[in-house]
Amino acid sequence: MRPGLVLAALGVTQILGWGTAYFLPGVLGPAMERDLGLAPGRAFLGITLLLGLAGLLSPWVGRLIDRHGARPVMACGSVTFAVGLGLLAIAENWVQALGACLVLGLAAALALTEAANAALAALGAERARRRLGLLALASGLSSVVTWPALAAAEAAFGWRGAVLASAVVHLLVALPLHLACVPAAPRGARPARVAGGKLPPRLRWLSAAFAMQTLTGSAILANMVLLVEALGLERGSAIWWAALVGPAQVTARLLDVVGGGRASAVATASVALLLMPLALLMPLVAPIGIALAAPAFVLSYGLASGIMTVMRPACLIELHGTDGYATVAGQVMAPVTAAMALGPALFAPLLFAVGAEAALALAAIGVLASLLLLRIAARTA
Repeated sequence: MRPGLVLAALGVTQILGWGTAYFLPGVLGPAMERDLGLAPGRAFLGITLLLGLAGLLSPWVGRLIDRHGARPVMACGSVTFAVGLGLLAIAENWVQALGACLVLGLAAALALTEAANAALAALGAERARRRLGLLALASGLSSVVTWPALAAAEAAFGWRGAVLASAVVHLLVALPLHLACVPAAPRGARPARVAGGKLPPRLRWLSAAFAMQTLTGSAILANMVLLVEALGLERGSAIWWAALVGPAQVTARLLDVVGGGRASAVATASVALLLMPLALLMPLVAPIGIALAAPAFVLSYGLASGIMTVMRPACLIELHGTDGYATVAGQVMAPVTAAMALGPALFAPLLFAVGAEAALALAAIGVLASLLLLRIAARTA
């Protein structure tokens, strides 16, 4: 199967998947909360449940992909997305909405980033980093594409109609693309066997590095508006500047694709992990005033975090290879997905308790710890 066709299909399905799962409460959350009797902001707890379950299921899904190929697994993910969104559309209370979020968590494990990365890894290690970067570029456009579409659907049909329309899109668009364009497993494929059921030391260190960086990164990104506002900008400016973190991430991914991966993935990730604490500490030590330091922080942090999105799977391929990628990635990335789910919920109370300056300093320490863990993984390899 032609790599370009696989990449294009996965780009579309990742935009749909992330847009109708992770980004859905950003548009439909207030209406959902009013209708279901939830307190303001509680719709985002569904994202924590969704990602937490996806992380728990990642090792199992990885073994499924190595045994059966990404095609049937991701196709099942499309159907599961449709079922979960359908259940959410008819939910009458928070308990039923919770059940729908759990179904969507299963769908996320079957059809989102780790499954898509495994499908690309099946195409071989050659040019894998470029393909991963292009897929990350497409995924970065998810909110840009889906937020206006969800808002228009809500205006026309209400939030329930918008969610139901999302379910139909998974069946009519994502499911056919997964069935027609995603590679099947090679004949006689078997999941990778890990000695003693444990990852080798280099991959355990790598998993710890990624989990620490993601715990910090998801916390900062999800609370960026609150953080920039707490640094001293008025709310309108804070929202405007915080919104630029997305374009900065996409720009970083594009630069890596254009650059052709001249440096190794581990070296590139190390540079990004050095840039992050510098960005985090910039509003605290830069003598340029908060009006300039806060935007500089947002843009530089966005660049570094955008690079890390691509480097996580690229480093894994560099230190492990593509044989049995899905099984190993499921074990490596399970703590990472759990950290992504926990980070935003942990950081907001910390921000209010200790203030923006102390919260940024603690985040910088966390990123430096992830850099140390990454270097240990590289030396162990």
